Amino acid sequence: MASQQLNIRISEEEHQHLEDLASQTEGILTKQAVARLLIKHAIATGWQPLTSDPMTQTMGEPAARRASNTLSSSSKIIKPIVSMSLSAELEPEAELIREFWRLKKGSKGETAWKLLTGELLKIRSKHGNTVMREQLELAINGKWQGITLRNYENFSAPKTATTRQQESGPAQPRRGVPNPNAWVPPTAAELGLE
Repeated sequence: MASQQLNIRISEEEHQHLEDLASQTEGILTKQAVARLLIKHAIATGWQPLTSDPMTQTMGEPAARRASNTLSSSSKIIKPIVSMSLSAELEPEAELIREFWRLKKGSKGETAWKLLTGELLKIRSKHGNTVMREQLELAINGKWQGITLRNYENFSAPKTATTRQQESGPAQPRRGVPNPNAWVPPTAAELGLE
């Protein structure tokens, strides 16, 4: 069967849904492959857009059996799609989080999602919403693989005077400024040599 090309415009929501579905396969399927699987599923279930209720057509054992029989034997087994939902604390930044997820390098599986949301909650609780938002924006612009509290504190957190002193060792006196704590040798008079 010859391949045909179809270019279509889809809404941002539809695009994000395809992106989310593809990311859950941990790189096994692209957005295009997911779209092809959705079409195959519609064919297998006999879905008719104008004459059928899509919910009753895709549910039930006969439809599921028909769908599994029509997938080629060379198809890779795909894990069930896991909901990549956000907690209420992260919901205000949902748009940024999903944009980062779409652009990020590296793994995009369920474990990576849990790590990302967990680390964002840690940053938010320790440093506030502003820092969490800044980290998301930097990650999007820099195409980072991930965001962690540890990396923020090691590379981005403002250094306090105490932190700087710990990193550089004891403070060194400036030239020409007497140090009141410096050891001064005793004079000859103090030693009784005069």
